[in-house]
Amino acid sequence: MAGAGYKLFNTGDVLTAAQVNTYLNEQTVMVFANSTARTTALSGVLAEGMMSYLQDTNAVEVYNGTSWVNVGNAGDITEVQAGVGISIASGTGPIPVITNSSTDLITTAGDLLYGTAADTMARLGIGTAGQVLKVNSGATAPEWGAAGAASFVGCRVFKNAVQTISNATLTDLTFAAESYDTDGFHDNVTNNERITIPSGKGGKYLLVGVCELAPNATGRRQAVFKKNGTTVIHEAYIEAVSAATIETTLNPVGVFDLVAGDYVTFQVRQDSGGNLNTNSGTAVVSFAASYLGA
Repeated sequence: MAGAGYKLFNTGDVLTAAQVNTYLNEQTVMVFANSTARTTALSGVLAEGMMSYLQDTNAVEVYNGTSWVNVGNAGDITEVQAGVGISIASGTGPIPVITNSSTDLITTAGDLLYGTAADTMARLGIGTAGQVLKVNSGATAPEWGAAGAASFVGCRVFKNAVQTISNATLTDLTFAAESYDTDGFHDNVTNNERITIPSGKGGKYLLVGVCELAPNATGRRQAVFKKNGTTVIHEAYIEAVSAATIETTLNPVGVFDLVAGDYVTFQVRQDSGGNLNTNSGTAVVSFAASYLGA
């Protein structure tokens, strides 16, 4: 009598073996043909915690005090499908097995996976010690290679002719020759008193100036680095050499924070009481800027 449903026993009822087997033993999880039969059988005796099995839907349900809720039949996932790098076994159940198939490409610790086309991957084996990850020459894939040497950035300019420095006048030194110039810091003709920071090269700079003035034993000499024509960022003084036959050399040095578009000039002043000439040449009158980093 499986599926006999629910029976409410009354005082004086005779309990048969068949009733014990069906109504008592099987009533732990009550069996009904469908939900309609269950509603008819349990009308007036519903209690929270009752469980039932419906033969038409193979559903096991529990009464929560308000309604019957499913606890046993299949959910609404009917199929699991694979995507890129994923494989599925038994996609429709009962228990799908999902595998990360892209890991099959990895053979060695440190391997990398990269895309070679839409929805396609390849393996890049680990490089050797000290190598860095680069893009290949065809710009189509990554590769390992030697780290490139750091590139120097900066310029050094010098005087190729003497320049007269008037008495008691702060004067821009002009530079019409270059020892080197990596990024267009300087122009030998236009505004050739300036070293200008190029686009993308803002940061810390080491500035070094050298200016040798003609011999004179009177007064003092001054060296100035000025930014953008107005701001003094460094200055130094030296007394004239007492021996009138020895040149005076100014050698300002410093590290400065400069942004793209800033320009720096190297100025000198002397108060000998008359004009003084600079010397000329790459070793005796020069101005250099070396990029140290951002």
